[in-house]
Amino acid sequence: MSKSLGDISFQRIKGTLFNFACRSAGIFAKFLLIVYISKNMSLEDLGLYNIIAVTVAWSVYVVGFEFYAYSLRHIVGETTTVISSHVFNQVIFHMAGYSVLFVLSPVLVAFDFVPLALLPYFVLITVFDQLSQECFRICVALERSQFANFIHFIKSGLWVYPLLLLPYFFNQDISVHLILSAWLAGTIVAFGIGALKLARLNVLNFRGVRMDFGWIKQGAVVAFPFFIISISQLTMDFSDRYLIDFFLTKTDVGIYSFYYGIANVPITLITSVLVSQYYPRIINIYKFPTPEKERKRVARKFMVQCLGLAVVTSGASFILIQFLLKFIGRQQLLDNIDLFYLMLVQVMLFAIQVVIQTVLYARHEDKYLLYSALAAAVMNIVINLLLVPAIGVNGAAIATILSMALMLVARLYKLRSMKNTNEKYGAV
Repeated sequence: MSKSLGDISFQRIKGTLFNFACRSAGIFAKFLLIVYISKNMSLEDLGLYNIIAVTVAWSVYVVGFEFYAYSLRHIVGETTTVISSHVFNQVIFHMAGYSVLFVLSPVLVAFDFVPLALLPYFVLITVFDQLSQECFRICVALERSQFANFIHFIKSGLWVYPLLLLPYFFNQDISVHLILSAWLAGTIVAFGIGALKLARLNVLNFRGVRMDFGWIKQGAVVAFPFFIISISQLTMDFSDRYLIDFFLTKTDVGIYSFYYGIANVPITLITSVLVSQYYPRIINIYKFPTPEKERKRVARKFMVQCLGLAVVTSGASFILIQFLLKFIGRQQLLDNIDLFYLMLVQVMLFAIQVVIQTVLYARHEDKYLLYSALAAAVMNIVINLLLVPAIGVNGAAIATILSMALMLVARLYKLRSMKNTNEKYGAV
C-alpha cells in the first residue's frame, strides 16, 4: 500500500513540477521582456508591442474558432484511428480560417491597429501560434500535459532568452521588429516539434482518412457558442487596451500593460499548470458514469489548488513589486501602483471562476456559459467607456473586476441550482 501511494505521489509531483517549471520559465521570460522594454526602450514601445500581442491573441481565437471545444470531447478516451480522423478534419476547418486571415488582415492596417511594416509578422505569428496551440491542446487531450507545456514554453517564452542576450553579448539594440522576429521563430519551432510528436503518436496518420463535412459542420455549430464565450472573455481581458489607446495615449497603454503582465502571472500559472491537468480529468468524470462523491472531490481539489496558487503568487507579486519599480526607475509607473493592486483582485476572482467554468463545460451547459460571458463582456465595455475617460487606467481595472464578478456570480448560481445526478454527459 505505502509503496503504491509513494509511486502515485512521485509521478503526480514530478508531472506537476515539470509543468510548473515550463510555465514559470515562459512567464519569467515575458516578465524579463516587459522589464527590458520598460527600462531600456520606452513605455510607448511597450504599448505598441502589447497592442500587437493583443491583436494576435484576438486573431488566434478568430482563426481557431474554438473548434477544439468540440473536437476535444471526441478525442478524449478514443482510439488513435478515431483521433486521426478528427484531427484531419479539424485541420481542414482551420485552413478556411487562415484564408479569412489573409484576406482580412489589411483591415487592421486601415484601422491603425497594426502598422503596415509589421503586418507580415502579425499574419505569420498568428498562423503558427494557432497551429502550435492546437498541438498543445491535442497533447493535453491525450493526457500528455508535460509535453504540451514544453511546446507552450517554446512558443511563449524560450525565444525571449536569446533575444535579451543580444544587447549584452553582441551590442545589438532590440526593437519591436526584432522582438516580433524572435516571437515568430519561437512559434515555428514549437509547431514543428509538436507536429513531430503527434506524428510519432500516429495521430497524424491520415492514410485512408476522408473529409467528413457533416462532422465539420456540426463542430462549427457546437464550437460557435464557445467562440463567442472566448471573444467575450477576450473583450474583458483586452478591449481595455484599445479603449485606453483611444481615450488616452500609447504610453498609458504601456503603463497598463506593464502591470497587467505582472498581475497576469498567477492567472497564467493557474491556466497552464492546473487547468491543463484537470481539464481532461473533469471531462472524463462527467463523460462516463462516476459517483457524485468522486466528482465533488475532484472539483474541490481543483478549487483548493487554484486558490492556493493564486494566493501564493499574488502575495509574492505584492511584496516584490516595489523592488521592481525601484530597479526600472520610471516615475510614471510608481504614480500608478494602485492599478496593480486592483489587478490582483482579478486574480482571486479568476481562480474561482475557472473551476466553475470547467465543470459547467463538462456538464454541457454551453448556452449558460455563452449568455453569462456575453453579459459580462457587454458590462465590461460599458463600464470601460464610462470610467476610462473619467478616471484613467484604473477605470479599466475596475471594469474588469465588476464584469468578472458578474460572470462568477451567475455561473456559481447556475452550478448550485443544478441537480446532482450520476448522469453520463457524452460528446455532443
